[in-house]
Amino acid sequence: MTTINRERLSVLVALILLSLSLMPLIESPTSGIGTSFLGTPLRLEFSGTTLVALLAASLACAGVDTLMRAHPLVRRGEVTLVLPNWIMPGLTVVVASQILGNITNAATWVAGLLVTGILLWAVCAAEYATIDPEGPAAGRSRLLLNALGYVLVVLLFGLIWNTRARSLISASLTFLVVFALAFDLLWTSRASTGRVVLLSVAIGIVMAEGNWAINYWNTSVFVAAIAQLLAFYELVGLAGQYLLDRLSRRVLIEFAVVMTVAVLLLLRGRG
Repeated sequence: MTTINRERLSVLVALILLSLSLMPLIESPTSGIGTSFLGTPLRLEFSGTTLVALLAASLACAGVDTLMRAHPLVRRGEVTLVLPNWIMPGLTVVVASQILGNITNAATWVAGLLVTGILLWAVCAAEYATIDPEGPAAGRSRLLLNALGYVLVVLLFGLIWNTRARSLISASLTFLVVFALAFDLLWTSRASTGRVVLLSVAIGIVMAEGNWAINYWNTSVFVAAIAQLLAFYELVGLAGQYLLDRLSRRVLIEFAVVMTVAVLLLLRGRG
């Protein structure tokens, strides 16, 4: 049984936590890039902390790439694509940075930073274990990553919706998030890369259009995020069953029933 290089993993996690710990020390004015589209003014704002978060996420992706390429299957050329292994660690850092940026209590912030480090360690180790689908820890690791994927997507839906940005911007961000996570979740089907990319793009477009519509809801961030999570779960679930050649009438009925009940509950919650 091959295990991840713990020394390199420790250095990577420490560097990322060090980067995130710099956020409270950075006091830079919010700036942005403005333009117009079809006569509608658009502005994408960012701050120094946003740049630090993006740099930390980039560092996570680069570090994970190095760790994954040390796997025997990758070194022997049996596994050639490790890009999907970047997605969960990178988005974990992005979400953690946004949550930490909204914490004002010092003790809570430190606790959050420690939880981020533990979670990041577990995610990287799980990504390494899933490279070999026949490995003893592959099943448990994939289950952890799948669960984390849905947690990340609902948090990102909430963060995007809460910005109240114009639909063109929020829909674009939704497409990027959904495409990345759908690709990661569907990649486990071991289908061809082209089919996985095509379905991930389709799911991303559908969810982006849904975000465009949901921006007009007069509702809470919780309901908006959960509504999008349910749609994402349904689309990824159906696409996954299709890639596995398990899409049948029974599966369609099960998904339809679950979605109908969920929509009724959401509509009741809105009222």
